[in-house]
Amino acid sequence: MKFSFRTAPEIHFGAGTFGEAPAAVARLGKRCLLVSGKSSLERSGKLAAIEEGLRARGVSMARFAIDGEPDLAIADEGARIAREGGHDVVLAIGGGSVIDAAKAAAALATNEGAAIDYVEAVGAGRSIEKAPLPLVAVPTTAGSGSEVTKNSVLRVPELRVKRSIRSDLMVPRVAIVDPSLIATAPKSVAASSGLDALTHLVEAYLSKGAQPMTDVLVVPGITLAYRALVALAEDRSTDESHEAMALAALWGGIALANAGLGAVHGLVAPLGGLCGVPHGAGCGCLLPATFAMNVAALRARAPGHPALARAHEVADLLLPPDAPDRSPERAADAFRGLRDKLGVPPLRSYGVEETDLASIIAGSRAGSMRSNPIELTDAELEAILARSLG
Repeated sequence: MKFSFRTAPEIHFGAGTFGEAPAAVARLGKRCLLVSGKSSLERSGKLAAIEEGLRARGVSMARFAIDGEPDLAIADEGARIAREGGHDVVLAIGGGSVIDAAKAAAALATNEGAAIDYVEAVGAGRSIEKAPLPLVAVPTTAGSGSEVTKNSVLRVPELRVKRSIRSDLMVPRVAIVDPSLIATAPKSVAASSGLDALTHLVEAYLSKGAQPMTDVLVVPGITLAYRALVALAEDRSTDESHEAMALAALWGGIALANAGLGAVHGLVAPLGGLCGVPHGAGCGCLLPATFAMNVAALRARAPGHPALARAHEVADLLLPPDAPDRSPERAADAFRGLRDKLGVPPLRSYGVEETDLASIIAGSRAGSMRSNPIELTDAELEAILARSLG
């Protein structure tokens, strides 16, 4: 047995931990760049509370607000603001896109060159060599797990792809996960984010990189995420289900960073770049058909593969003990039923057509696809996409 395991050196979890952000920032620097969404912090009054907390600790603050998923230009602009402002610490408060933008800005602020120089597969192949500005990450959605991962996903508009800047040095120094923040997300946002987290957990469990340190998180995490999403779909979310979803998303981030993912994330990257499909919604669309196809491929070509046994375990986690059929195929049906109950529409509703499938498949072979438990053929990937269209 051989594995390695990395995560944020400091994690704070629980309702009210948002209030610990100013103290965490003050331990790391005195000139803070706050990266956030456009207006959510002002509306909630939390920006004022953060500013007051920082001032009380002798920390000055400037703000960099982003809208939507970050691209190369946003990463470069954040780095420029950080350098020119002499900022020595970054605070990110927002969803995965906000935290990804902050991670890229913090890394580029201390390393020469532009974002394109460091982006995997399409850049100049440079590596992050100098430690980024220390980052405190506070997620406001339960999904991406970016607060504990080592990469920043950026759009490359000219190439219509999404790619990562990735380095062990980019893991945030402090992650603060407050379920009370997550509880304020609109249902549509919570649904797509939660499906992203559930996909992280399932794919990390079946991944070629699955390991004991991640297994102990993903097995209970799958149950927590699935039950919390069912509660969300049925409009009966509670403080307990929000807490469960936040914890599952955190564990999913830790798992994906150490075990890798699979074909869902291999396909969703070109879907986002080529067709503009939102990441979480795309994962929700693809998970049922991808899970089913992996099971079929394993049964046909590798029936003794441990991932097939794990797929049966996933079914045991999801399906009622008295269900007449508790096979992985029924688990795939459960994933689709959950997506439908949550109101996440199929891929075709985002403008994806049959004519796009070849280009999506061509752009899917890098990154997460390499960790899929079995190599899927182009025909199998096309079948996944076709089943996910409607």
